[in-house]
Amino acid sequence: MTATPQNSAPGRSEGTARRGAPAPPQPLRRITVLYDAECPLCRALSGWLAQQPALIAVDLLPADSPRAHNRFPELDHAATVREITVVGGSGEVWTGAAAWVTVLWALRGYRRLSRRLGTPVGMPMARAAVLAAARIRAVTRADPLPPETDHDPYREAWTIVACTERCELDH
Repeated sequence: MTATPQNSAPGRSEGTARRGAPAPPQPLRRITVLYDAECPLCRALSGWLAQQPALIAVDLLPADSPRAHNRFPELDHAATVREITVVGGSGEVWTGAAAWVTVLWALRGYRRLSRRLGTPVGMPMARAAVLAAARIRAVTRADPLPPETDHDPYREAWTIVACTERCELDH
């Protein structure tokens, strides 16, 4: 009669099996920020981001670019143009306010702020910042954004900007 270990799992050797506990998550060591290269605000923020001291590696990649398609074929690239997207080194994906909080978390001077914004009390402020950036982006982008195919329940009517002429920002 052969004894079968109770803590073994199929496909694992007896020495690496755990007692029902999932493997601990890998520490986040790198993020990739996909930004809209057609947006003056996004380009300015990506330039600012590149200058900031970071606690983990931060890569900047134009959204919907051939490099982005090659590196992340599973992403909805049309959506990455509409909303900031951050991809973690192990494939984690954050969008919108969560993406901004993740970017701040990666920066040396902004980690404390990211922890405050990542709370249930702080997340509405992060969403407000993302919505404000989206409004500026909508009026300063070189080409209009492609229409969204799905209804976004978080998009409020007041966030839609109708501008008949090209708007400029004073520097």
